Amino acid sequence: MDNFMGQTFRVVVMPYPVIIDYEKGKEPGTPLTPKDSLDVHMLDIIAKQLNFTYELREPLDKKWGTRADDGNWTGIVGTLQHQQADFSLDLTLTESRSRVMDYSRVYYQDPIVIVSPKPTPLPRHLALTRPFEGELWLVVAVCTLVLGIILWLLQKIWSWASGDRGASLVSTLFDSWGMLLMKPVTEIPTNTNGRVLVGWWLLTCVIITTAYRSSFIAHLSVQSKYPPINNFQDLLNRDGWSWGSKTIQGSVFIYFNQSSDPDIQKIFRKMEIYSMEDGLKRVLTGGFSLIVVKIHVRVHAGEIFFDQYGNSPYQLARTEYPIFGGNVWGFRQGAPFTSKISKMKGRLIEAGLLNLWLDDIIKTQTELKETEREREKLTLDTEESSTQVVLGLDHLQGGFYLLLLGCYLAFLAFIAEMIVHC
Repeated sequence: MDNFMGQTFRVVVMPYPVIIDYEKGKEPGTPLTPKDSLDVHMLDIIAKQLNFTYELREPLDKKWGTRADDGNWTGIVGTLQHQQADFSLDLTLTESRSRVMDYSRVYYQDPIVIVSPKPTPLPRHLALTRPFEGELWLVVAVCTLVLGIILWLLQKIWSWASGDRGASLVSTLFDSWGMLLMKPVTEIPTNTNGRVLVGWWLLTCVIITTAYRSSFIAHLSVQSKYPPINNFQDLLNRDGWSWGSKTIQGSVFIYFNQSSDPDIQKIFRKMEIYSMEDGLKRVLTGGFSLIVVKIHVRVHAGEIFFDQYGNSPYQLARTEYPIFGGNVWGFRQGAPFTSKISKMKGRLIEAGLLNLWLDDIIKTQTELKETEREREKLTLDTEESSTQVVLGLDHLQGGFYLLLLGCYLAFLAFIAEMIVHC
């Protein structure tokens, strides 16, 4: 089994940029032409070592694989289930898929990440209320009101017992608020209980105002920002926020559709569909996050991170959501070559070549995109220059015609003057 004697294997694939990429044949039904990608690198080396060839084909329905009600699977998984291909390249491993196919060692993890706009500074005018949270402001207000009422009741009871003049409810309420604002008390209670209560409230007010002033100065010194979005719960808690993703299919669709987590179900129900480029532009408008797999972030790093220091208007969430077991190669059940190909694949993983190849592929594709953008920009600049030249010639030609018209009118005026003179 160290030599497959030139056997041609049928390999079923679906496009997943940088992991597996290919060109379709000109004629329907012809094998696909592999392009520079991670799985093609691995497959070429394994094929050379084990002496076999391969041909790439897409599943007839062009799907990754979901289970139907009758137990049959669609896409790549269904092709392997019905023995219509020998093995597949990149495919996300799930427990249900593993029942109808064999698989090799996990060689890549591609979690779901959230791309959001960087937190923007909070409005300056909110610095007055920002030192305390809303719950603390409510507690302070309620305590101040309750203290004024209790102080008024104590004064009322004491005046009834001693016959002294009691205080009004309005004055005690104003006194309680005045102590909070560090204003002198207009009337000190005559009874001991009222004085003790006022003393403790004055001490409480000193603590509250000192904490407020120090926090207020800190907020004025350092500009505060909105809290970042780091998980799905943050998306749901943000008022007026929306989110979207690329077209959801395959294992990502299974992850959202079959999840028992109510938060993930809410995220899935309100998901909007965008392309990667349009989604990134939508993020910049604010109030929107893009949910994608991490490899797409790496592929589009040129659009997300603008310089070598990673400065960017985008922010990646700290929480990553793994999709099931990870990425594997699938094999038809009982295939005798599964263990040998898996062993060779494991050697490439342990040698650390996969990360090296993947970084090189992404770098090459990024350079090609930058070259295309520069070429398009140069074309647009050339067209704009040509347009300006044409417009300049048009203006010059128009000026020449005006000059001729002026000379003609001057000549007519001269002739008319000569006729009148004669």
